[in-house]
Amino acid sequence: MKNFNTYIRLYTLLILISFFSSCVSDDSFFPEENTGNVVSSAALVTVLNNFDGAANFPAENEQCFRFVYPITLGYNTDSTIRVESYDGLVDVISSQGTNFNVTGLEFPVNIIFKNTDITIPIINEIALLNVLSECEFDTIRDDFDQFFDGCFTFDFPVTLFNITGEEIEITTDDAFQTFYQEQGIAYQPNFKFPLNVLVSPNFESTEIETYFGFYRLIESCVSRCPSLSFTSESMGQFNFGYQFTADFPDIDVIGTYDWFVDGQFIESDGPNNQGDNLLVRNFGSPGIYEVCIKAETPNCPEGIEFCKQIEVVEFCPELFFDFEQEQGTLTYIFTSSFSGIEELDYQWYIDNELIEEDGGANGDNILSSNLSPGVHEVCISTETPSCPNGAEFCKEITVEPICPNLFFNFEQEGNTTSYNFTADFENIEVIAYQWEIDGEVIEQDGGQGGDNVFFFQFDPGSYEICIRAITDTCPDGTEFCEQLVIE
Repeated sequence: MKNFNTYIRLYTLLILISFFSSCVSDDSFFPEENTGNVVSSAALVTVLNNFDGAANFPAENEQCFRFVYPITLGYNTDSTIRVESYDGLVDVISSQGTNFNVTGLEFPVNIIFKNTDITIPIINEIALLNVLSECEFDTIRDDFDQFFDGCFTFDFPVTLFNITGEEIEITTDDAFQTFYQEQGIAYQPNFKFPLNVLVSPNFESTEIETYFGFYRLIESCVSRCPSLSFTSESMGQFNFGYQFTADFPDIDVIGTYDWFVDGQFIESDGPNNQGDNLLVRNFGSPGIYEVCIKAETPNCPEGIEFCKQIEVVEFCPELFFDFEQEQGTLTYIFTSSFSGIEELDYQWYIDNELIEEDGGANGDNILSSNLSPGVHEVCISTETPSCPNGAEFCKEITVEPICPNLFFNFEQEGNTTSYNFTADFENIEVIAYQWEIDGEVIEQDGGQGGDNVFFFQFDPGSYEICIRAITDTCPDGTEFCEQLVIE
């Protein structure tokens, strides 16, 4: 009985195998073990991706070219399949998935271009790449160059094969750019799978195992909503102006977008508008503003946007100046120095009197002034859009008079009551002064015309003889006196 049941099961299995064999044509696929003649071909994956470029497969005579069958294809599972017709190829393409997809081809193959009957042998990958060019198919490199750094980037380290087939491990973006340029413009990115990439918008790490997976990534790049972005830059620390620059990889793809401030439409921009991708805005007053760019695309009819909150704050400059006195004079040199001095105008004041406008690109930021002895207040002040109440910096200057150090000597003439007085002090040749006796001015002297000698005949008594001078640096005057007693 046991043997009979075993026989029935075996008989049923044979009937099922026969049934399925009769239902599957020679064009269908039952992968076989790889014989070792199939080679990896990124160009083939590109061909299959383009053959499947429409919603429904075009008829074979509508494709750029057709294969001369049979052809042998290889899978990522290290198995192969012999394809006998275009219908069989359609089945192969349609049945691909992440874990089961075509990665290679057994060369040589023959093809016939559309509207011709000439058979052309394709002996290797380079020849198949030439077919892609003839059919105007985008290559792996075309798609890579379009979407790399925008839709995705490498999650280093990665390994690529160079033009001689050598494995090169790359650990940084700079190293990749150098490697990529060294391979030349004909180089097709030859990845060693699996490969990790960072995919926008969140740039999460994703593993790609084959070129089939690479094309699925590209499809997501094409169909996804593009990521908008812009940068902001203050146009000066003392005003409320900002410049916004739209800067995102898909700016040419989007073509047009709009600027908004606090929900209010400002202007349309982008390549399709012959725009400059800039928004210059003077906000006029402190506050928090929301600046946005918005766009609509066929893949994103509900629209996409990118916004930033800009905090415009009141900012007053920290004014400052220093000073020095010219030696021997009452001339003071004031020199202002503070952050942003070249961006704003300001005023010099002495004792609340406007003396000079200064600052900006043409200002020398120096004030020279002769001050009278006493206490003076020197200030610089300014008013800017970002500091509407103004800013001021002041210093109190105490000016001491500079008075000449007067002196004279005297000599009696014999036993008489006559005396000769001779003045002698520094700068006597330029300082005018007067001789006084008991407060009465007797003679003017000094300067270029003076002889600096004073003669006087006294009566008996006591006298105070002085010389007195008033100068620009000594407006209240100074004097030198001697007491003289005449017997």
